[in-house]
Amino acid sequence: MKTLVVFVGGALLFGAVVLSAGYCFWETDALVQGATAFALAFIPALLTLAWAVFSYGSAPEMQLMASLGGTGVRMAIALGGGYLLTSALPQLFDMTFWYWLLVFYLGLLGFEIALLARQQPTMSGPPPA
Repeated sequence: MKTLVVFVGGALLFGAVVLSAGYCFWETDALVQGATAFALAFIPALLTLAWAVFSYGSAPEMQLMASLGGTGVRMAIALGGGYLLTSALPQLFDMTFWYWLLVFYLGLLGFEIALLARQQPTMSGPPPA
């Protein structure tokens, strides 16, 4: 549970810093496109992290399913949602939106992997003697 709290706090801080920097350069356009891209990257990242954290105590097959399924869920929501937005509202979500989505997707993915790698020894118990 601590991992999820750290992820939410760190992700919100990361999003606020990046969106603030974007606002300084591109003003309101950065907030609309950037905040939408953050939401499309953050929600599936949080769901897949929760799935991974809660599956670590179960069978190895469940861990593999969480890993592969999490990748599919994350990509389907982020990339599918991005495609739908750019197709339905091209005047509001242009190519810049994809850059925002790339920054948030990769940033949150890296943060999630770092948290999971740091927590791995504690989740799987003490090392065998």
